[in-house]
Amino acid sequence: MPIMFTSHVEQDEKENWYIQLTDPIGHKSATCKSLDEYKIKLEEFSSDYGFDIEVVWSKSKDLSLENIEDLNKKMALLQEEYETEIAELNR
Repeated sequence: MPIMFTSHVEQDEKENWYIQLTDPIGHKSATCKSLDEYKIKLEEFSSDYGFDIEVVWSKSKDLSLENIEDLNKKMALLQEEYETEIAELNR
């Protein structure tokens, strides 16, 4: 059964988005200011569980529309990278 992590998107005082990643079982938390940083921390945290995790997402009600759009665009690009990696591994 996968371990549930939480990823909560917030906005800092400079109005930039960041993701608060939390592993409630291992009592670990990380503040990630980029998706690259998030990806590294997610892999690091999930390695403790054989990468068998699920992520529950939430966002602050104060998050600006610009930040939501920016994050969605960057996440879509990251998803494309993952799909390309998986396709290459399956060849």
